[in-house]
Amino acid sequence: MQLKTSALPSIHPGASLTGRRRVLAGTLLIATVAYFLAELVVARQWPRTYSWTNNMISDLGVPECLGDLSRDGGLAVTDRFVCSPWHPLMNTAFVLVGALGVAAAVAVRPLLPRRWDRVAVALAAINGVALACVGLFPGSAGEFPDGPRARIVVHPIAAYVEHVSGMALMGLAVLLLIRSRPRLAALTAVCIAVSGVAALVIPFANPLGAGGTERAAIDPFLWWRCALGVALLVVAHRAHRPRAVEAVLT
Repeated sequence: MQLKTSALPSIHPGASLTGRRRVLAGTLLIATVAYFLAELVVARQWPRTYSWTNNMISDLGVPECLGDLSRDGGLAVTDRFVCSPWHPLMNTAFVLVGALGVAAAVAVRPLLPRRWDRVAVALAAINGVALACVGLFPGSAGEFPDGPRARIVVHPIAAYVEHVSGMALMGLAVLLLIRSRPRLAALTAVCIAVSGVAALVIPFANPLGAGGTERAAIDPFLWWRCALGVALLVVAHRAHRPRAVEAVLT
């Protein structure tokens, strides 16, 4: 049985989503870039060079100055140095970016078809809470003696849920965009492919280093959020331009 694209659900181009609401949603999504800015700022404060390939993302949020970690020492993912004086900024960024995603989903909800809008908001809420928990329960607790058990349990689960829910959100976006915004749907599919392949190889090998491979799995969703935000702002600008021209002519 052949699947026809006309049978797929789609966003409502003519939905009652005001220009201001589009701008709000777009701005909230573009603000995801704060995550990457926080990474850059926090990494620069390390007493020794932070490795973007060997160090894990969560190392930036670890409250303890652990120094050199070795795989021979137990649970360490790889030999690396961990000491992040500005960890509060990174953990705040995790929480903030999680909240921004939920707020953006609520703002853009009228654009989505019925029933699917609830799914999108629910997935965004799960993703946002998981990302916030990554910051509220910082990582690497299992790599030093007597680490806080809550962090050891919650952090990896939250990171896994964040990744899976992010992939699900992008998959839903492909379904809803393929008819009306095929280029954006194609970009989303590429992000899914990169993120999925990177996540699959992590248990067996880290071709980009432990930290680099982790970034290949996690970052595509966050960059996709920024791209979606830009797309919403472009649509809002194009919708506003004809009215502005008409106002000048009259």
